[in-house]
Amino acid sequence: MGDKQHQARIEQARKEMHTLALEHGIRHPQVLRQSVKLDALINEYIDCRTADDERLQERDS
Repeated sequence: MGDKQHQARIEQARKEMHTLALEHGIRHPQVLRQSVKLDALINEYIDCRTADDERLQERDS
């Protein structure tokens, strides 16, 4: 998955979390679950970026 796709998924998850927080309050279980999903997407994005950076460094060495 490319950077743009990751970023779009992260932004969509963030918007969903924001909407849920406005509807239910920041401590509602749905908001917390959405926060966990958002964290997972961000971690996935970081992992992919790190792997890409490591491949580039190996190639350039």
